[in-house]
Amino acid sequence: MNRLTQSLEQCREQRRLLLVGFLPAGWPERSQHESSVAAAFDAGIDALEIAVPNPPLLMDGPLLRRAAAVTSREVTDAADALTLAARGRADRRCPLIALFYRHAAEELGLSQLLDVCVEAGADAVLMPEHPFAEQLQIAEKARARGLEQVLFLHQEDDLPLLTATGLDRPVIYMQSADLQTGGPFDADKARERLGELREALGGRDAFVLVGFGVHGAEEVGELADSSADGVIVGTALTRAAEGGTAPLVDLVTTMLPALARPCASSGV
Repeated sequence: MNRLTQSLEQCREQRRLLLVGFLPAGWPERSQHESSVAAAFDAGIDALEIAVPNPPLLMDGPLLRRAAAVTSREVTDAADALTLAARGRADRRCPLIALFYRHAAEELGLSQLLDVCVEAGADAVLMPEHPFAEQLQIAEKARARGLEQVLFLHQEDDLPLLTATGLDRPVIYMQSADLQTGGPFDADKARERLGELREALGGRDAFVLVGFGVHGAEEVGELADSSADGVIVGTALTRAAEGGTAPLVDLVTTMLPALARPCASSGV
């Protein structure tokens, strides 16, 4: 079983959410990145999403756009980015998710992109700028290499594509709302979207990760009794890492108690 899906399974058994962190490769600078990754995992992060070098994007908030500009100078390419991050992972059982935007993906081509991920020890790929239909096609190729494709669900119109696919137990990244990274969290909107997604799946199993606007324990706690399987904390973790490992560890530590489900409900 893929390490990411294995971790998701374990969290279901433990009746808690999976905690996914996000860091741009080489952030806050190359010499500190390995220690930031190590500190995040040591503090209790279950999986880490690493963004490979890419021009800043409009979907990212001001901090992540600034981080993208900085790390494009700190890291040479995707292989360098993922290898650097993997060195900070003391336990190879801890999953790494490689984030590729379209610019970086097209520079490599799909076959080389997947090769880079496998060689660096990554466990999954995330390609949020690709249309959902393309992501579904990539998912089959990724699984053939032992990788998982985290499907970024763009909009409600993508739900029929998801329900029509024969992909078994997909991992889905669901935006809490239509906003830039680092924006406010809307628990009601997130629950509404989760309900629409589970209804569209019609009882089929899927692992669902909720991101955008998840800043800390408060937002995590609001999802603990939902049908989400995990949460993704991006801007807040990136901001904490800029201050060093101590703020990063503090942030992760404060979120851990909020991951527990208040009742026996599963993530399905």
